Amino acid sequence: MLLDGGYIRSLENVLMGFKRADRLSADLNVKKTQHVFVAATLPDVGLKSVDAYLQKKFPYANRINTNDMHNAKHYGLSQETKWYQVETKKERMERLVEMLLSSDEDNADVDSLKGEKTMVFLNSVDDVESVHQALVQRGINAVPYHAKISLNERSENLDRFRRYDSDNNADAGDTVPVLICTDLASRGLDVPGVTAVVQLQFSGNVVSHLHRMGRCGRAGNKSGRGIIFYDEYETELIEVVQDAERQQEKMQLSQDVDDREDDDDDDDLDGKGKVKKAFSRKRGFTKKRKKLRREAAGETTGGDGSY
Repeated sequence: MLLDGGYIRSLENVLMGFKRADRLSADLNVKKTQHVFVAATLPDVGLKSVDAYLQKKFPYANRINTNDMHNAKHYGLSQETKWYQVETKKERMERLVEMLLSSDEDNADVDSLKGEKTMVFLNSVDDVESVHQALVQRGINAVPYHAKISLNERSENLDRFRRYDSDNNADAGDTVPVLICTDLASRGLDVPGVTAVVQLQFSGNVVSHLHRMGRCGRAGNKSGRGIIFYDEYETELIEVVQDAERQQEKMQLSQDVDDREDDDDDDDLDGKGKVKKAFSRKRGFTKKRKKLRREAAGETTGGDGSY
C-alpha cells in the first residue's frame, strides 16, 4: 500500500533519510539501517510492479515467502464462497436484509448471517451511506466505515464492531455486529472474530478482492466465509477468479499487465497467469467492465450496481 499512488514519494523521502544517516554514521562504526518490508500481496509482473521496485532498491535483500502467498482463496475461509448473480440493487438489498434477519431455523434456503460478525463491502462512500441507512431502517444494527467520516466517529464505529463477539450470538452493550465499509477497511485493520465478508459490490481489482476476503479467518481462525454479489457485466471476471480459487495457484495481481483481448488462448491462463484476461493496464477490472457495458449498450441499461 505504501508503494501505491501518492504514498511512494513520501516513502522515497524516508528511505533517502536513512541513506543519508548511514553515510554520516559510517565513520562511527555504527551498523547500517536494516530495512524490513512486509506485505500481504506483492504484485510481481511488469517493470513498474512492487516486486520490481524492491529488486531495484534492494537487489541483495533476503526474501521469505509463504507457500500461500497470493492464493485465490484465503486460508481462513472454511466454507465455500457463495457467488450470487443479482442484477439490481433492490434485489441485492432484499437478499442482504433477509440474510441478516433470518436464522437457519427460520429459512434453511437462506445463507443466514444473523448474529454473525459481518463486514459488508461496497465501492464508494455514497453507496456505503445508502446501504447503511437502508439497513438501519430495517432495524439492523450496523455502522458505516469510510474516509469521509470523521476520525473520531470512524474509530468509535470500528471499536463497537471490534468488541462484538459472535459466539454470544447477541449484541452486548453498545457493540455492533455489522460494519458497512469501503476498501478503507480492507487493509491495515486486524479485527478479530470476523466470521463473514459480504461483497455487495464486487471488488474493482483482484488485489482488493483478496484483501477484502482476508478480513475474516485471521490469526489461524478458519471459521470465515464469503458471500459475493455480481452482475452480468462481471461474469467473465468472476469466472477467472473462481477458476483461480479452484486451482489455488498464484494469481497474477499486478495492475501493470498488458490488456489481453477476448480471443486470448485459454492455454495462456496457466500458473500465475490465471487472470490475464481480467486486467487492463493500471485499471484493474474497471476498463474491462466499461468495455463489456459498451458492448451491451442498447440491450440493457444500468448494471453498475450503484446504490
